Amino acid sequence: MNPVSYQFLDLSQYVFVYCMLLISFIPLAAIARSKDTPTRIAVASSFSTKLAMMILVFGIYRGDWMIGCIGAFVLIVGDAGMLILSLMEMDL
Repeated sequence: MNPVSYQFLDLSQYVFVYCMLLISFIPLAAIARSKDTPTRIAVASSFSTKLAMMILVFGIYRGDWMIGCIGAFVLIVGDAGMLILSLMEMDL
């Protein structure tokens, strides 16, 4: 592979990751506009899922399995935490 196409491939990967980052800020606007607590919890869960997926994609692009494992861990623990938080909110 020549260096020019390799450079373009790296640039396209970074553009994709930055686009994912910008899209992940959409739930923050929804959290700021919402007044209902269960809706805020659901939107925050969506935000954490988007960030975990972004970490996974970045780990795949870099070819680093440790970053991918961290993304998977954030995805699992973040969703479990949001589930517990929503169950606690329903009991109150």
